[in-house]
Amino acid sequence: MTPLIDGIRIGHWTDLDAATGMTVFLLPEGNVTAAEARGQSTGTLNIPVFEPQGAADQAHAIVLTGGTVFGLEAAAHVPIALAGEGIGTRTVDGPVPMVPAAVVYDIHIGDYAWPTAESARAAIAAAVPAGEEERGTVGVGTGVLTGSALDARSSTKGGFGRAHKLTAQGATIAAWAAVNPVGDVIGEDGQVLAGLRRGGRFAGVADFLCNDPDPELDWGHATTLVVVATDAKLPKRETWRLAQAGHNGIAHAISPCATGLDGDTAFAVATGRVEVRSALALEAVAAEVVTAAIRDAVRSASGLHGIPSASELARVLA
Repeated sequence: MTPLIDGIRIGHWTDLDAATGMTVFLLPEGNVTAAEARGQSTGTLNIPVFEPQGAADQAHAIVLTGGTVFGLEAAAHVPIALAGEGIGTRTVDGPVPMVPAAVVYDIHIGDYAWPTAESARAAIAAAVPAGEEERGTVGVGTGVLTGSALDARSSTKGGFGRAHKLTAQGATIAAWAAVNPVGDVIGEDGQVLAGLRRGGRFAGVADFLCNDPDPELDWGHATTLVVVATDAKLPKRETWRLAQAGHNGIAHAISPCATGLDGDTAFAVATGRVEVRSALALEAVAAEVVTAAIRDAVRSASGLHGIPSASELARVLA
């Protein structure tokens, strides 16, 4: 199978008992990486240096991990592991890998545990060419939920999804999403695909928040994380625009998104293999591909620890 984006490899580590996991994107030399966080409840590492004003242009890996703030320790071990393999920016003191990371809150269900340094090494060792990685309830998508505005048990299973498109300019746009929002995932028909459930039916988070006079909401229990990648040759600012487009894709697929309870963060990577005439055209495609990846995440997911998946509910509600 030809990799979706040549040079990118993706590795998962999964713990079904603890309902947590980690996904590592290993990136080729010469890439340009950017990031943008919009949620107010983010858990991240090294994001500012990958914003337009930041000093870093290239990342050696991107880490999406479960375990909420506890998972940041595992994410911080990825550059240590990569440096041990001689990967990183060359300095007089040795290689220094540049690795931005973001976490999801996934300690609602399962055993009280999270990814560790050993998990990081296992995810790196398991990496396969982009497009060959598993989707659904795996890696960072293991313990994620959708529609968690009320509580975990009223939600639907989230997951890890993927989508891509080949553009007429010859560049491919691919996206991966870890879907763990307060809001609902909305399908192509405008109906809830996965989200808050009440009385055996999807209730609609926006309707719930509008109609409940005293909603009891918990801080910082949700996040949607996105990685957009292209083989186009782009400078950093245009790459960052793809990260912005990733947030537009989140808004098309999730209602509501980027709330005070979410930590929505998008990364973008350009590997520079294909010359393009218009980066603006890639932005529109990136938003569509992110939307498709989010829907793929919940369609690919399987239920876990009593939280049903969208496909399981579709059979019950049919």
